[in-house]
Amino acid sequence: MRFAHSLLLSSLALTSSFSYAQSFTLPIWKEEAQALGYELPKPIGFNLSYMALEQSIDVTSIGFNGLNLPSFVRNIDMQAEQGKQTSEVLTLRADMWLFPFLNLYVLGGKMTGTSETAVNYDVAIKPLFPNRPDHHIKGRIDNFKLDLDGYLYGGGVVLAGGYKQIFGLVDISYTETELTVIDGSISAWVISPRLGYDFYQQGLPLRVWGGAMFQNVEQSLSGKLSDLNLPPFIENIAKNGTFHIEQQLSTPWNPILGMQYQINPNLYLLAEAGFGDRTSLFTSIDFRF
Repeated sequence: MRFAHSLLLSSLALTSSFSYAQSFTLPIWKEEAQALGYELPKPIGFNLSYMALEQSIDVTSIGFNGLNLPSFVRNIDMQAEQGKQTSEVLTLRADMWLFPFLNLYVLGGKMTGTSETAVNYDVAIKPLFPNRPDHHIKGRIDNFKLDLDGYLYGGGVVLAGGYKQIFGLVDISYTETELTVIDGSISAWVISPRLGYDFYQQGLPLRVWGGAMFQNVEQSLSGKLSDLNLPPFIENIAKNGTFHIEQQLSTPWNPILGMQYQINPNLYLLAEAGFGDRTSLFTSIDFRF
């Protein structure tokens, strides 16, 4: 698959960079940073992570094609209310500290999730006699649900710095998810600034931080109307039609808190939680060489 192929090539490139690093030291300017008193992680890493996420979504548009409506139906209009999206993501990431302040990474993984909202529908029936208003059949679908299973791939950069025990970093990433259950894709920009404290000089290999997460997510979803949980009479008059839905996150920002524990110079454990309109739990194990 495309994400796996891209991740394999990128991982090989990072491994080649690690081999090439034998002729010079990574990260670049390592000695200068250590002379200033900075403790640097090993330059090459592989990270296995799991994330569970729940957030609100707004459906910006619902469109239909190929409805082939019967002659007595003028049109069908559907308007979605604010909904909820839940997802779980398992990710493998490979990264490299190119400079003491700059980390580059690529990632790939598997997502399972659902998008669920309520939809109000309005079916306009043509009048029997001319110059009469349409008759409207209105209702509400409480469980308008879409499966969002797919494979994701992408990459990003981390900018980092610090003074004594205080450190700060900004993580910027872009991912693309190719859905498998329905047609469509999800593209996401994520920016996460963090500010934290390092307890290493107190004899404890622990870092804690707080920050925020910004997500700019565009979801473009398509499929058959017959695959949705629609009322029977709508399925009967639109059974050959397809849908196209555009949706985005209701709230782009949310606060986060996290911690990282160093078991040894080659192995780290990390946990991070998100709060507010977007709740999340992120855990990872990081192997560094």
